[in-house]
Amino acid sequence: MVLINEWLPNPSGADSAAEWVELFNNGGEKIFLRDWTLVSGTGKKFIFKDQSVSAGGYLVLNKPETKLVLRNQNESLSLYDSQGKLVSQSAFSGSAQDGKSLARQSLGDGGFSQNSFVFAEPTPGTVNIIVKEISVTENYPVDKLLGQSIGLFDILGLALFVGLIYSFFIIVTFKNNDYLSKLFFDRD
Repeated sequence: MVLINEWLPNPSGADSAAEWVELFNNGGEKIFLRDWTLVSGTGKKFIFKDQSVSAGGYLVLNKPETKLVLRNQNESLSLYDSQGKLVSQSAFSGSAQDGKSLARQSLGDGGFSQNSFVFAEPTPGTVNIIVKEISVTENYPVDKLLGQSIGLFDILGLALFVGLIYSFFIIVTFKNNDYLSKLFFDRD
């Protein structure tokens, strides 16, 4: 089966010649694409002449060859076989990331997801490399709730605790000091 595997709608710099579409044949036989059609979201078409994709191979189609204009916002691509049957589709909403291709994600077992694409570093003519970035900015204990706020009862409890400790130390200090003990407790 031939799939839309990767495409670059918003290359760094000028889009005029740097846009491209990559097809991938995940089957075991060479597929001839005569009269197949690649259609952009605007309805513009590229009809294949004598191109083919070998088994497990890639075919990269550059903009000068296809004459397709890939929009940088809300774009889609559809691939139809020679009978007009939809074979593969890819799309994104919003803005395309500058210099990133829209790449099909692998299922991990050698298979491919039918419609799961992410923006990634371009890899025309080779296996898509999807790097998942993990950003760790803080380390939190496992048993601690995140974003826990301090309430009124927390503040009152803390004030009461501090007050009791302070009172205890004052009483002990006064009882152990003869002058203060006489002065405050009338002790001889």
